[in-house]
Parts: sequence; structure tokens; C-alpha cells
Amino acid sequence: MPDGNINIAPTQPPPSGITMDMAYKCDNPGCNAPLFQTQYLLSSHKNVHSSTRNYYCEVPSCPRSIGGKGFKRKNEMIRHGLVHNSPGYVCPFCEDREHKYPRPDNLQRHVRVHHVDKDQNDAALRAVLAQRTEGVGAGKQRRRRTNAHGSMSS
Repeated sequence: MPDGNINIAPTQPPPSGITMDMAYKCDNPGCNAPLFQTQYLLSSHKNVHSSTRNYYCEVPSCPRSIGGKGFKRKNEMIRHGLVHNSPGYVCPFCEDREHKYPRPDNLQRHVRVHHVDKDQNDAALRAVLAQRTEGVGAGKQRRRRTNAHGSMSS
């Protein structure tokens, strides 16, 4: 139940299935984020308004290392580590083959923007994206969900 520090916005409808007495609103001035279902989600959101950065890259020369910009969230720092640890994903459609993207999603965005005629399921692109790094996240497999019939789906 919301405490006295949380403002409830009576003019904004709560998310589906949530009643007004269960909704949490960010009280940061000017914030127009939708209501949050839990105090935890509100607390996590409030991080966007903070200037505190408690997570830093371990590479001393990196602008995001201690004394530099850093990160607000640990998962952002871990993802950033791929910039230093990834062998790079090279676009199979570019002629120069010199630019390497540190993360697969960076390459996918590049293809979407610069190679609009290419299909995201192109065999050459899939082959490049199938590379695994030895660093963070190596060997991880996607969590599989069980569908309504009890069989596995990805």
C-alpha cells in the first residue's frame, strides 16, 4: 500500500488490473511516467532522475571508468563490457568489412538503418550473429518458456 511519500495521480488511470490504491506515482517534479504497479518498480524508475553513478568500467582508460561517467545500473555496465571484450560483429553487407559492432543488437540496428533491402533473417547476417563471445554472457542460453500445452517454446 502506498505510503505518505508517494503521490497518487487521480487523473491518470492505473495500469490494467491495478486499482488506484495499488498504483505508485513518481513524485519527481515534471515527471510524467505512467503509474507503477509496485513500490519496487517505482524505486527502480526513480534512478533515472538521480545523478548518482555507482558502477564503473574496469578498463582504466575507458571514459566510463572510475573518475569518468560510469553507469547508473549494473546491467548497463555489464553490457558495456562487450565494447572491450567482444571480437566484434562485422556487417556481411558492407564492402569495407572494417567496422566491428561490439554487440549483436548494434549490428542489427545498423542493418535495419543502412541495408533496408536486407532481410533480418538473411543467412549471412544470421551466421555473423551466431558468433559467441568468450566474455560476459558466453555460454548463456535463452530461457525457454513452457506454453499452455506443456511443451517448450523459445
